[in-house]
Amino acid sequence: MATDAFEQGKLAFAHNIPMSACEYPVSSSLRSDWMSGWTQARNASPSTGHPGMMGDGTEEQNLNQRGNPEARISEDEVDAAFGQRKH
Repeated sequence: MATDAFEQGKLAFAHNIPMSACEYPVSSSLRSDWMSGWTQARNASPSTGHPGMMGDGTEEQNLNQRGNPEARISEDEVDAAFGQRKH
């Protein structure tokens, strides 16, 4: 059963809100659910250049648009969202 956070993540993607905008605490199950919802919506959508999807922080890939390095999520946030732990 999907949580409200999961649905919020899906809606965030649909409204062009980047993954880095998730406000749930790192390592929380709600953050993980939100990220999963955002990712599921991204995977179900044709590649349209939504924010947070790609880029190296200086130029969004193939779009010739400036990126925003401050909008990046940290490696720790990615690990927390996908249940990976550093050893």
